Order: sequence, then C-alpha cells, then structure tokens
Amino acid sequence: MKSTLWGLVMIHCVSFMHAQQSILLKLELKNSLTIPRNMESVEIPLKKVRVLAGQSFTINDASSKKELPYQWLANGDLLIQSDFRAGEIKKIEFYKSSPQHFEPKVYGRFVPERLGDFAWENEKIAFRMYGKELEKVPEQNGWGMDAWTKRTNKMIINQWYQLNNYHQDNGDGLDFFQVGHTLGAGDVLPFINNNFAYLGNYTSYKIIEEGPLRFTFELTYPQVKIDGYEISALKRISLDADSQLNKSVIRYDFKGKKTLPVFTGIVHWDGKGQKIIDQDNQLAAYWPENSKNGTVGSAILYPHSNNLIIDKNKHLGSETNVKSNQAVTFYTGAVWDKAGEITSGKNWLYYLQEFSLRLKHPIQITQ
Repeated sequence: MKSTLWGLVMIHCVSFMHAQQSILLKLELKNSLTIPRNMESVEIPLKKVRVLAGQSFTINDASSKKELPYQWLANGDLLIQSDFRAGEIKKIEFYKSSPQHFEPKVYGRFVPERLGDFAWENEKIAFRMYGKELEKVPEQNGWGMDAWTKRTNKMIINQWYQLNNYHQDNGDGLDFFQVGHTLGAGDVLPFINNNFAYLGNYTSYKIIEEGPLRFTFELTYPQVKIDGYEISALKRISLDADSQLNKSVIRYDFKGKKTLPVFTGIVHWDGKGQKIIDQDNQLAAYWPENSKNGTVGSAILYPHSNNLIIDKNKHLGSETNVKSNQAVTFYTGAVWDKAGEITSGKNWLYYLQEFSLRLKHPIQITQ
C-alpha cells in the first residue's frame, strides 16, 4: 500500500511540476501493428517539431509521465525511442525544460592505434570496418563488415582495443567472427565477371551523428580502375540503440559503363548450419553450427527491393545493376546466442521478420 501511495504522490508531483512549465507541443504516436514494439526508433519530421528549434525541452509520455530520450538528427528530424503496446496510441508532450542526462547507448570512433579500424557499437553488438593501413598486413586484412559479440550493455570498444586481447572472452564477449576476403556480416562489392571486385579498404571517414540513440558515419573509398570502370564509393552506416542491424546506404560513383553489377550479402563459408532465404520478407540469414565460443548469426534485409535473393559464391544475398550514384540500401548485422536473448536460428528469423514488418509499418505521427 505504501509503495502504491508513494507512486501516486510521485505522479502527482510530476504532473504539478509540468503544470508549472510551458508546454510547447503535443503529438500522438500510433502503433498500427498487432505486436508490441520495444525500444522503437521514431523519426519525427522537422516540419512537426519546428517549434522546438533553439529550445531546451523534455519529452514525456503523457500517461506514465516518463521522460523519453531524444536526439536531433543531421537532417533536422527528431529521433526518439519508446516502447509501444500492440495497437497503442501514445500521447507525448514537449515541455520547455532542461532534459535529464541519458547515457549514450551507441558509440564509435576511428581507431588509428589498430591500423585504421573504424569501430562502432550499441548495447547489444559491435562492428568494425578495416582501414587502408591494414592492407599492409595481408594475413589480417578483411574486406567486409566484422562483428564483435557482446553480453554486456556497456560500451566496450575502447576497453577492448586498450587490452588488445579481444579474441579471448574475458566475460563481456569477444571477436571470433571470420571475415577474410568476403562480405563478412554484411556488405557490398562490385560483382564483375561473376566475382567480387575488391576496391581496397576505406581511406577517410566522417562521423555524422554521435548519439545518444543513433550513431552514423561515412566511409570513403577512393577511385580504382578495374575492367573498364573507374569506381569510387561512399558508405553511410547507422546503428540505433537496441538494434542488432545497421542501416547501410552505399553509392558507387563510376565511369566507363552505364551500369555496375553489385552484390550485397553475408558470408556463410559453405559451412554447416541454417541458410535461410525469406523472399517474402526480402531477407537472408545464416545461423552456423555451434562452436566453443557459441554461435554468431548474421543477416541482411532489403527494405525497398524485390530482387531475387540467392546463394552464390559462399554468400547469401542479392545481385543487381546500379547506375552511377544510385543509392543501394540494406540492413545488415549479427547476434550472439551467448548474449542470452536470441539463442536459435528460429528466434533469429522471428526477430528479422518482425524487424521487416516494423520497417514496412512505421509509427504513425499525428498532432
């Protein structure tokens, strides 16, 4: 009884406090799906929140009075995260006030001390791409995206690089995913004459968004001449808090021919395990057999494509032809069974199918 009374008192106090503050805006957010959505990222367009420009404000769930974390995006939109019940219509209120500090749930940086790696993470998983300096160490070099497994919500990149023994599990996870001369846990390469055309590792980077809810960066790949083409590339990769998957938008700038064949996918190495192609949901996934360190499932998802997903050159993915500077968009990432949340290929596929469904039916925003 005491705890109930105390909760009512707290809600009353918060409501009274808000009554003394200036309300700037009210919005309604609708989950049109019959499934709950936990830690859902919602991008509120700038036109709906323009009144907030230059203001110090908080965002609160009107029902629970819980303050919600938010982040201004590079394009001017406002990103928030919240839980939604199936079919829920959530009212949120914006108050002129100083927001509380929310610990960042994403992080990333250039790693000059490890031959130019670029590494990034959220509280679920970590990834890295390899820099130009690593090409001087061919036996360690990799082409595609690497995945680091975690079973902690702490940001571990800096600690792991400092300790320099991240191939061993010291309690928080480890790096045992194999990339080599493949697309790894999800990437893209030109696919010329039925083979991958490796263009080299990235040479420069730019951090676009630093959190606390989304980390976004760009990697630049300089021009390479190959098979009558002159090709350069720009990759923009984003990772949201609580997500197993990155969003990748790749543009190839090329001369010499009108179109460029490219292949986006994940490696399976011809290994044992579950190779999954779900054409209806435009996704492919791989759940390898168990190892002494557990299982790393990988996946790629195409939100705006009807291209055929195939098994080719030890990869699951999609082959297509693009024009110069045409955007190639896909989601890709990984999961570790020892993190304890997704522990089987069946669970992994279910997560991916729900992810696809949520992309197709974003949270509706009304005033």
